[in-house]
Amino acid sequence: MSLINIDRAILEAANLPIIELSYDRGETVYEQGALAQFVYAVDQGALYRFRLMPGERRSIFQFLFPGDGFGYETGRHHRDTVRALTNIKALAASRPALLLAAKSDARLSNLLFSAAASAALAADEKTDILRVKTATEQIAQFLLEMEVCLSKRGIIDLPMSRSQIADYFGVRIETVSRAINAFQREKIIQFRDREQRRIVIRDKRRLQKLASDASDFDYWSVLKIRTTANTETPPNRNETHGTSIRP
Repeated sequence: MSLINIDRAILEAANLPIIELSYDRGETVYEQGALAQFVYAVDQGALYRFRLMPGERRSIFQFLFPGDGFGYETGRHHRDTVRALTNIKALAASRPALLLAAKSDARLSNLLFSAAASAALAADEKTDILRVKTATEQIAQFLLEMEVCLSKRGIIDLPMSRSQIADYFGVRIETVSRAINAFQREKIIQFRDREQRRIVIRDKRRLQKLASDASDFDYWSVLKIRTTANTETPPNRNETHGTSIRP
């Protein structure tokens, strides 16, 4: 999570000039290391906030949807990169002007404090998910969150790829695919397109159960994985960080 979630309400409360911006899918709003001149709020579409790690690895910190804010920094430069997942529209306001306005406006100052507290709690919750949940539980929780953020008429259109979901949780893409395909085979979810990005949750109660405790999920029978002539052994069901543990 970003330090503070700057949303439309905060920008309007600051009574500052607001710039409306548009970006096409794949375009970058700002790069890691760029001067932090503006704060932003998503108006339409979806983006992701990430950082390139040693070895050209990518760590995704946050997916951003309408109402989410980003770009607030304590220092002079951005610590990460924000890129559009879809065509997007965003609102932007001057960061120095926002900070100056907060010094003389108690209501705005309180809004910023509340936004900072909410962002800190959300960051703690994600840390807990990554620390204690299995990959199956993580992906189940993710789909439930995407239903809240993206569902229209019962259909979830995922703007992110499985590779990006893997980078968000710090696991391998195969781990994400196994979990999602297992949910589909068990009729917990249903795909509505060839790319398997349009999803309908058919058994929400079971998905909620899996998000809290995956112990009753017969992972291997669902995946139909059997030891065959190639003697391939599947990864351990409790993999959370891309590490295979052979039984």
